[in-house]
Amino acid sequence: MNGALPRDVLPAGSSRRSRGLVGSSSAGLGEAIAAQERLTVDAEERVEEERVKLARFKELFVRRHELYEEQDRLRRERLQMEQKVRALEQRAEREQRRSECRAASVDGSRRGRAVRIVVDPDAWAAVKREAVRRRVWLVCWIGDLVRIEVDAFAAGEVSGQPSARRRRSPGEDDPQPRERFLRIDVDDDHWNDLRATSLDVGLTVGRYVGELAEAAAYETGWRSG
Repeated sequence: MNGALPRDVLPAGSSRRSRGLVGSSSAGLGEAIAAQERLTVDAEERVEEERVKLARFKELFVRRHELYEEQDRLRRERLQMEQKVRALEQRAEREQRRSECRAASVDGSRRGRAVRIVVDPDAWAAVKREAVRRRVWLVCWIGDLVRIEVDAFAAGEVSGQPSARRRRSPGEDDPQPRERFLRIDVDDDHWNDLRATSLDVGLTVGRYVGELAEAAAYETGWRSG
């Protein structure tokens, strides 16, 4: 042998150095694992915190919109109730005026202000028949139509000419208005408001009242032509 060491025989101290390197590597890896575990735990905690915040945000967002919808619903219900109350009050007022009108005179034609109404003859005849059927004076009924129209116009519930709002049947012709004379039971305030409104929509007062009568006749089944 030329003095070379066998391959399986390491120099003195080599085994101790190898064990030291392995030990230091294991310790470093353990520390790295522990560090990663801490970082992972921290990240999980932050993610969970964000998840809780997001869930709470969604809950509050949904609840806020539910409250908005409930508020809108309550507002609509309030408006509907106010409209019903107003309609009942107006109906009671009309009934009171009709009672007063009937009690004031056996002949209702002597009551109210004189008006030249421009209205379709057939529609006018239909309105007169309906007044007889309802047992009301025409002077009172047309006055009610004027008051309802003026109040609705002032409240923004209607706009434009009455004929533009009235439904038309297929093939229905335009009305052929003629002048008729009638006394209308309406107070000065509503009459003055009607005069102003008729100017706004481009009608004479007589034709405006005639279109109101035609709209009432339409509800009884009258059709132009």
